[in-house]
Amino acid sequence: MARGRPSKKQHIIAVASQLFAKYGYQGTSIDLVVREAQVSKPTVYNNFPSKQALLQAVISEQSALAETIYDQTLSTDTELFSDQLQYLYQQLIENPVALAIYKIYYGESHKLDQSSVILCQKFESKLTHCCEQILIRARRNTAQRLAIVSIYKNCLLNYTLSGEKPLNAAELKQQLQVLGLTAIN
Repeated sequence: MARGRPSKKQHIIAVASQLFAKYGYQGTSIDLVVREAQVSKPTVYNNFPSKQALLQAVISEQSALAETIYDQTLSTDTELFSDQLQYLYQQLIENPVALAIYKIYYGESHKLDQSSVILCQKFESKLTHCCEQILIRARRNTAQRLAIVSIYKNCLLNYTLSGEKPLNAAELKQQLQVLGLTAIN
């Protein structure tokens, strides 16, 4: 293998990530991965014994990427928690593979085995935990944290997943102000 060139396994994961993002779990077959990755079927099955195993590799890779984004978000020094939450959710909704994981989790989890569902739940819980940490540092009580996270999740993630345009930062801050959950720490 040439230096700097991704392994076949990484190449298969990258191709599968794009296919899951485009076609979802049901619409992505191993045959499609083989064709798009331009590898043999035995090569795919030597690395991933099933489509579920391939999806799990994609989720694990996205979880590692998300962890980096969460660490960056928590390490930023800002006066407003809303800026951190906006950045966090913006990174998520601009990542088609992360969105695909949510679509698969919300819409196709009945097709997944328990270990895949657990990975999806862990992916989701990492986002929730990061939001909680931001809001704890902003000295928000439990009810406020739940309300604020719900607003961001609905107005950014859920809007995007349903094909609607997500609210921008100013609109989100206005939503917080209307509910008395000002964005100032």
